[in-house]
Amino acid sequence: MLLFMSITTDAVQALVESSGIPLAAVDLPSGRFLAVNPALADAVGSTVGALVGSSSLDWLSPDDRHAAELGFQALADGDLTGYQAIRKVAYPKDSDQAFSVWVSAVEVEGARVGLASVIPATGHDNQFRGLAPVSQIPEPGNVVLGTVDSSWRIDRISQDVTPLLGLTPEQCAGQPVLGVIHPSDMSAFLAAVEHARRGERAARLSLRLNARSGDWTEVTVVLATIAPGDPPPLAFALIRNDALADPPGNGSREMQLEAHMLRIADELHAAGLIPRLKQLPVLAEQPRLGKLTSREWAVLTRLLDGQRVSAIAAGLYVSQSTVRNHLSSIYAKLGVHSQVDLIRLMRGGHKVSP
Repeated sequence: MLLFMSITTDAVQALVESSGIPLAAVDLPSGRFLAVNPALADAVGSTVGALVGSSSLDWLSPDDRHAAELGFQALADGDLTGYQAIRKVAYPKDSDQAFSVWVSAVEVEGARVGLASVIPATGHDNQFRGLAPVSQIPEPGNVVLGTVDSSWRIDRISQDVTPLLGLTPEQCAGQPVLGVIHPSDMSAFLAAVEHARRGERAARLSLRLNARSGDWTEVTVVLATIAPGDPPPLAFALIRNDALADPPGNGSREMQLEAHMLRIADELHAAGLIPRLKQLPVLAEQPRLGKLTSREWAVLTRLLDGQRVSAIAAGLYVSQSTVRNHLSSIYAKLGVHSQVDLIRLMRGGHKVSP
C-alpha cells in the first residue's frame, strides 16, 4: 500500500499543487488523501501536512460521511465514474459554508484514483472551469443536453443529438430513455440515478446508447434529478467519449494528466448546466427548442436566470460578441425579435410551431 501511495502521489502531486482551485487526489475506496494543494488545505482550515495520509471522511461533517463512503465505493466499483455533491466540512472557518465537491475517477499509472475538487457552493458552476487554463478550454458545447419526465420519457433534447446518434429531437421526444440504453449498462444507469436521488448534485457514468444506424455509441453521461418522484425526472448531458479520449499510450504522463483535467472541466461545465434545463419549456410546448444547440441552451438558460450579456460571457468563458451571435441565432430559430419576446415565449407565451 505504501508503494502504491508513493507511485500515485508522484504522478498526481505536481498537477494537484499547480491547480489554482482546491484540489486533492484520494485513494479509492478509502478516501485517504494522497496529495493535497494549499488551496484545499486552506478551505478546510488545515495544512497540507496534516491532510496528506489522513482520511477525507474525517474532515467531513458527520451527516455527510456515509454518503461520501457510498460515493467512493461506487467509484472504486465502477458503478460511477464521477459525481458532484454538496458537502460541509467538520472544521470550517465558516460553519454555514457548504462546498461543492466533484470527485472523478481517473487511471494514473494503472491505479484508479479519485481527483476531488472542492470549492464554495455559491457560483460553483463557473468557478469549476478553473480546473484548466482558460486558453485551453473550448467554447462550451460539444454535448447533448436534455431532460426526461417522471415517466422517463425524453421531453427536452438539444439539436446536438443528431450528429451524435443520427436522430432528430422530434424523433427523440416522447421516447422512453430506457429504450436507448444497452441492456448490460442498465444496472449502472439505475445505480447512478439512485446516487443522484440521495441528494448528490450530479452523477457521471459511461453508457452505450442505440444510434439510428443500429450501432451502439459509447458516451459519458452526467445526470441529475430535477424534482422528487419515483422515478424522478432527470436532466442529462451526453458527451462523446472520443472527445474525452486520453492521449495515446505513448503520450507523456503530463499530457495524460492534463487530458484528465480538461475532461473533468468539460464534465463540470455540463454539471453546471443541467440543473437549469427545467426552466425551459418541453418540446411538446415549444418544438422549435429542438433546433437550438447546447451552446444556445447554455446562453438561453442563463438569460432566463436574469444574467446580462457580460455575465453570460464571463460564465461561459466566451466573448460578449459570441454571446450576441448566439442570441441572434436563438431569435431566428424561435421566431422572436428581442430578449423581451424571447423571455415571454419561454415563460408561457404563445406556442411556436416547428
